[in-house]
Amino acid sequence: MGKIRTVGIIGGGVSGLSAGGLLSRRGVKVKLFEANDKLGGLCATTKIGGYTFNDGAFYLGLPRILDHVFERLDLDRRSVLPLRKIAAHQMRLPDGTVVSIEDKFKVTVDKRVGDADTVRLQRELKDMRKKWEPVLRLFEDDIFTHPFSLSRLIPKVLPHLHKLHGTVTSEIRTLFSDEAVRAAMAGALLFTGLRPQKTPVISILGLIAILSEGFYLPEGGMGRIPEALSQSLRKNGGEIFLNSKVHKILLKNGRVYGLEIEGQGLVEVDAVISTASGMATFSSLLNPADLPGGMRRKVQKAPLSHNALSIQLGLSNVIDGCSHSNSILPMMNEQAKYFIPKSDEVRWFVYFVPTVTMPDLSSRGGSIIEMFPTIKQGIPADDWDEQKTGRAVESALKALSRLHAIDIAVKRVISPKDFQARMHLYTGAAQFPHASQIPGLYQAGQTTNPGFGVAPAAMSGIFAAETLLKTKNI
Repeated sequence: MGKIRTVGIIGGGVSGLSAGGLLSRRGVKVKLFEANDKLGGLCATTKIGGYTFNDGAFYLGLPRILDHVFERLDLDRRSVLPLRKIAAHQMRLPDGTVVSIEDKFKVTVDKRVGDADTVRLQRELKDMRKKWEPVLRLFEDDIFTHPFSLSRLIPKVLPHLHKLHGTVTSEIRTLFSDEAVRAAMAGALLFTGLRPQKTPVISILGLIAILSEGFYLPEGGMGRIPEALSQSLRKNGGEIFLNSKVHKILLKNGRVYGLEIEGQGLVEVDAVISTASGMATFSSLLNPADLPGGMRRKVQKAPLSHNALSIQLGLSNVIDGCSHSNSILPMMNEQAKYFIPKSDEVRWFVYFVPTVTMPDLSSRGGSIIEMFPTIKQGIPADDWDEQKTGRAVESALKALSRLHAIDIAVKRVISPKDFQARMHLYTGAAQFPHASQIPGLYQAGQTTNPGFGVAPAAMSGIFAAETLLKTKNI
């Protein structure tokens, strides 16, 4: 294999920028190709009429992992990317109870009927912290920040292995006695796309992350993360090409030699890091004849994640009585209804109000709401035409207006069809190795270790770049 002097990177999201930044620091010539007119991918933002909307990621969890990424890129995260903590997550239940979840394992219950047993709740939260916070630290400080090594991890994971059996429902029932608290804890994990009865217990670490250290919003919005990460790449001579869609990864004698770029034709490179999903890389960007048989079967097994409808509103008025993150939820044993509503009427939904944390995202002194109503999951994404989407949006806004007065100045809708065409979120994130079976082709992004989320995706770019650098032909 010849020397690797030039690396092409497919995708300008956080994983591609992290990979490119590390490689350029090590003296490798980097050419990064982004299909859109801006960097960030799912971590980008869009400004419309004075309002800054998120394009995919709505908050930053596990900030210590992102700090590791910035350290690898020789960037001072605190100066180039200041963060603000999201104060609370508020859940409203059918009986009128409101449960608020904050960091440092603070949970408050405001019941319309009866009183919450706060002494018992504090004891239960203490037991939860003792059991699960060490597991979160293991993931943050080891599993998510070091390349996978079974021999290294086995002695560290073994003491916690007994905790990893069961579902979110069974674990929450064991931990908490109050039905309202159970509903709020389970509801905080509905982003997985699975009802609590089907969600593996390991997913509870998402809840532990909220309770332990909280979630954050970068000053200026989520798009500031890729903007900050791009500094290392640009500073060390890396090239970034926007509006440059990659059509094919080209092979010669079984190894990568170039990329076919829209509007540019052939661009010769010595290796490629693809941050497109593993499914897209191996089913769309390679010629079928170049795909190993085992990989072809693996790609065919990977289903897209659940359908979602996003409604983003720029309001002329400031709304009160809400947190940054808000959920209208059924009780835990009925939360399957969140994914299989019986009618088109919207009863359950999640909505974010980022202007609670950062008012300057709305230059007009108004508010921003980013809403996710329940929708039927059995409907194919392609069936969400303009008429069907419009009816769902109308029903969702009617439900929201029962809680808040909303004076809409700007509206942006992302339908399930848009989500699947643009975001390509797949069930089961960490599936593909960083070094593929094809010489010169490496993989990063949401479908590689350490998997789903902004900070883990950025770290996956670091891992892919380090895997490439291990070759003796750099």
